[in-house]
Amino acid sequence: MPRDTTDPTRRALQILAFMQARSSASAEEIAERLGVTTRTVRRDVQRLRDLGYGIESTAGQGGGYRLVAGSDRPLLVLEPEEASAVVLGLAHLTDLGLSGLEDAALSALAKVSRTMPPQVSAAAEKVRRGTAVIGNRDAGTPVEHVARLAEASAERRTVTYTHRRDGRPAARRVDPYRVVSFAGRWYLFAWCHLRRDWRTFRVDRISDLHVTTLRYTAIPSPDPVATVKEAVLRSPYALVARVIVEAPADQVRARISPHAADVVPAGPDRCLMTVGADEAEWVAVHLAELRLPMQVVDPPEVLEAIHRLGHDLISVRTAADPDVARIID
Repeated sequence: MPRDTTDPTRRALQILAFMQARSSASAEEIAERLGVTTRTVRRDVQRLRDLGYGIESTAGQGGGYRLVAGSDRPLLVLEPEEASAVVLGLAHLTDLGLSGLEDAALSALAKVSRTMPPQVSAAAEKVRRGTAVIGNRDAGTPVEHVARLAEASAERRTVTYTHRRDGRPAARRVDPYRVVSFAGRWYLFAWCHLRRDWRTFRVDRISDLHVTTLRYTAIPSPDPVATVKEAVLRSPYALVARVIVEAPADQVRARISPHAADVVPAGPDRCLMTVGADEAEWVAVHLAELRLPMQVVDPPEVLEAIHRLGHDLISVRTAADPDVARIID
């Protein structure tokens, strides 16, 4: 994107933006980015120091300028692309499936917009108004629960709460390890003191949350993301089917809901799909909707259900059949 480097004030703001994005930057790097001389950069840096910004310089190979930690930091300066990213993120924050974010997101968006130059703010606003997100959102998860559980995970603090499943409340005491967002819902991956094992809990089913002052010692754990995914896709179901689909994984993912199946590459032009269900017939119908060549690995009940579905569809007769037409008449 073209940069105006003739205005010293604008140039100084661009230097601040560059240094905010990096731990340090040399005069040569800044000069190359702005298309000016290193002498101009040194003069602009001194101008910023005169205005009260804490900027240190180090000599020698690998030296450069950096903003002083702990000093009064400058106002946030965003490049146009960065501004669009921030505005889009705040505008669509509610698509994370969290309740209670609307007012906070709008307030933060207004504050950030006021710090932007008019041209940058106008461009970012056009991006916001020209986009939309479609998907299944579960906005029943309180943002406070996610924030407190995430903080407890980072600080290794034991938590207690009431968890409802199938309408039945149960008191739980757990050591939280990670809060994971998957397919529009939020889940807590934790070590459960009651079950003495790793468990996954839906955060929207949690109430009476209390973060204790007790710190726990971390122990080796399974991968939180993979474990949550496994629990959501497989654990609740009586039947788990594995199918090789003769198509790239990205193509198959585009045709199904992330809640419905797990799809991983099994080669350049094929993938392994794992889907959980209570009945083989349900799996057969959804596999048929893919309209792609495939091979059922297991269980055999799914293959039998597909054969039955195919037989039933072949036996369907159209209104052009004389017998069907006679019934209608």
